[in-house]
Amino acid sequence: MTDAALSASTPRPRVSAKLFFADPRFARILLLLLVAGLVLGPVIVLVRASLAPAGMLPFETSTITLDNFRQIFASPDTLQLLWTTLLYAAASVVLGVGLAIAIAWMTERTDMPGVAFIRVFMFSWMAIPPFVIGFGWILLINPGNGALNVLLRNLFGLDRPPLTIYSFWSLVIITAFSVIPTAYVMFGGLFRNLDPQLENAGRVLGGDGFTVARKITLPLLTPGIVSVGIFMTMIVIQAFELPFIVGLSAQIRVLSTRVYLLAAPITGLPNYGLSSAFGVFLLLLAGLLMLLYFRMVGAGDRFRVVTGRGFRPKRIRLGAWRLPVAGLMFFLFVIMALPVAMLVWTSLFPSYRLPSLSALGDMSFANYARALGTPFVRQAVVNTILLVVASATGVMLLASLIAWFSVRDGGKTGRLLDMLSFAPTAIPPSIMVISILLVYMRTPLYGTIWILIVASVTVHLAFATRTMTSALIQLHKELADAALVCGASWWTTLQKIILPLVRPQLLNGWLFVAAHTSRDLTVALVLMTSSNVVLSTAIWMMWDFPDLAGAAAMAMLLVAGLLVLVLPVQIMAARDARRQD
Repeated sequence: MTDAALSASTPRPRVSAKLFFADPRFARILLLLLVAGLVLGPVIVLVRASLAPAGMLPFETSTITLDNFRQIFASPDTLQLLWTTLLYAAASVVLGVGLAIAIAWMTERTDMPGVAFIRVFMFSWMAIPPFVIGFGWILLINPGNGALNVLLRNLFGLDRPPLTIYSFWSLVIITAFSVIPTAYVMFGGLFRNLDPQLENAGRVLGGDGFTVARKITLPLLTPGIVSVGIFMTMIVIQAFELPFIVGLSAQIRVLSTRVYLLAAPITGLPNYGLSSAFGVFLLLLAGLLMLLYFRMVGAGDRFRVVTGRGFRPKRIRLGAWRLPVAGLMFFLFVIMALPVAMLVWTSLFPSYRLPSLSALGDMSFANYARALGTPFVRQAVVNTILLVVASATGVMLLASLIAWFSVRDGGKTGRLLDMLSFAPTAIPPSIMVISILLVYMRTPLYGTIWILIVASVTVHLAFATRTMTSALIQLHKELADAALVCGASWWTTLQKIILPLVRPQLLNGWLFVAAHTSRDLTVALVLMTSSNVVLSTAIWMMWDFPDLAGAAAMAMLLVAGLLVLVLPVQIMAARDARRQD
């Protein structure tokens, strides 16, 4: 029974200012217009800007020209830019996904010790902002006075620094480390749900470990591995922060940084037309990868091995290899944590100092007090809190409404809402934010914290909607039908019955959006003005000043706040997983 039918069988509420909450048909239409404005508006403006003459904003002229696209395809640098972007993404994903597969297999299929710690570490590490990781690696391996370079030169008597941050492969390795946690989370369930009876049957028939892995395990996992690889490739191609922080100094240009520098050049006037044309090109590339991703996910139906019959995943005994394997894992995590440790060290001294025992006596928290005592930083903290609370609350409320109508209605409007809300997944954040900049440039929102809130809601709408849709699908419609038959409006039903039942998913989604909003630099940097600075852009400005010690202190405060949000939830999740094991 649909909301419209149930509403017809109950007394119709009088027309009032509360029409949205009383009439589901009016609410659906209004919600559809809102989502279309948030998602389609920026895309339409982006395409229009790409067709505008040089030096003109999309709304300043009615002239349509392909000059921006001609310039892109006529430039010899375009092919090199595309090649560098694809090579960077492919190399980072191959390395990061390969390590994630190894870690996921060890934690889910073997008796390696420390599994709970690894799970908590991986989930928590996703809360660390990529730009913070980039700053830490610069302090570690810059050729001049990087801590690791100085250590290695002193240990081995080298004349030249053995490591450098300013190289293509350094960027690849650093990006691969950022890929590992997300890929690990995606592979964890894949390995956990693989029925070991298939592998056992292969061993019973005489196959050795390598043969079973090659002919049974790998073919079963191939769709999942390829789909995760495509998804992570799409994420890396869209990535902005590490290529911006590390790549620009090394003269490594990728599509995302090229789009940003055209829209916000270091010197000169912005070229929104050419930036939008590159944005359309990057949007098409991301859309192609998304189609491949869905194709692989659909192909996975032929490889389903978890059915209604129960099974217990069997863990492989490592025997004498348990401690060596755990040691290798610990070594990898130490390497991943080194940038954060270096920033902690830097934050405790008035200026940058190399780690040494003699410096321990000069450590203090003066940088933290100095930073928090600055009106500029205090305002950034207030702006960040407002941005996080408003964005997370707004996007989860909007996602709950979309999920309610798409699951309950099942008609054209519901499907259209679902499709529109998922569309931002195919739009790179840097492109979406530049599009939002063009849309709201001549409005009162521009330059305020509210344009950051609108951008954050738009960027995170797809994830929030997927989260709430998955939760609502699990609820039988009779729960809502009973309330509607008793005279409750759709809004009362959603508020009093449905949302309390999906409170855990609602909270997890809120925490995810809050953490990613507070750690994001892309949205805040593109839309930054003097009145809407948040913590991420304040840290960037202090680093660029340069005030390395102050930037490190602020970065650690941001990381501490994120871990307070994420860590307790992950510890409880790890305990639950341990009980199930």
